Amino acid sequence: MSTIKVEVCKILEIKPHNNANALELATVQGWQMCVKKGVHQSGDLVVYFEQETVLTKEVADRLNVGAYLVEKTDINGDRVLVVHRIKLRGEPSFGLVVQPEVGMELGADVAEFYGATKYYPPVKAQAGDSASDDPDFPKYTNLENMRSYPKILEAGELVIATEKIHGTNARVGFVWHSDEEQPTMMAGSRALRRKEPEDPMAMVVNTYWFPHTLISVKKLLEDLQSQGHKQAILYGEVYGQGIQAYTYGEKRMNFRAFDLMLDGKYVDYPIFKSLCDKHQVEQVPLIYEGAFSLKFIKGLSDGDSLIGGNHGREGVVVKPIEERNNAKSGRVILKYIGDRYLFGKVAEQDTTDV
Repeated sequence: MSTIKVEVCKILEIKPHNNANALELATVQGWQMCVKKGVHQSGDLVVYFEQETVLTKEVADRLNVGAYLVEKTDINGDRVLVVHRIKLRGEPSFGLVVQPEVGMELGADVAEFYGATKYYPPVKAQAGDSASDDPDFPKYTNLENMRSYPKILEAGELVIATEKIHGTNARVGFVWHSDEEQPTMMAGSRALRRKEPEDPMAMVVNTYWFPHTLISVKKLLEDLQSQGHKQAILYGEVYGQGIQAYTYGEKRMNFRAFDLMLDGKYVDYPIFKSLCDKHQVEQVPLIYEGAFSLKFIKGLSDGDSLIGGNHGREGVVVKPIEERNNAKSGRVILKYIGDRYLFGKVAEQDTTDV
């Protein structure tokens, strides 16, 4: 998941639309939009509303942007107006811009001023009952969109890019509390910890406890316990038949890891990979390791899936080889969702993981 922001930005570039005389292409942050020709210039200040921003009808009418919104059902079952994406004469257009109000300054997040919120699709069917939260078993990092934060990663910075799998976020591991004689094994979806099935056989078909049944994952967690770690959480994606529209050719559930937290800290990628390789834990495909370039990453986001099946990639997830934080985004890890996926039918069928 990612957060939403409505920011006062500069238009970075205006260039011609090759297939429409009345339109131009404007670049704001890392996003492209189709705008009316002659209305905007490079350097103009605008308020940029990202795709997936929810606006009330009153605000939409006041801004005269109702034609750029679509009505969708949200996580609460309500019908809401959502800023969407569209292709105009062959060019993708993401979000919309309006003139700033008096006093709005460059860089200001004005989401509250407009009453703008993040769109969350309906909740997918849940697997298993929820258990009480444990602060030592945290949910995974919010993945911000690289197009909204194009300068968080520095040009030339050493990064890794992995395929973003279209499945459901899962976490498995153990927590050893100081008052316990042995660690507590845990599993969960992105936002909810899940109760362990009473019947061990039921774990095999339980979406979020299923990774615990894999010999490779068991060995990894046992190894980490033997090393004296008091907490280990393996984060990954469960995918395959019955999970999402993309099955990747799998007729059953499968699991691929993408991150590891030990004793409250995410480990650097080389450590994660080394530990997973040691115990043969399958990982999300590594697509690229090297110097960061926004243009290069965009190109990687639209390739064929390296998992299997006849699917394109949903996109890529990019992070520094060595962990670091940023004042704006927190932990530095960003997603770049490909245009091919965004304009496909599957993106419209997305559900919210809980």
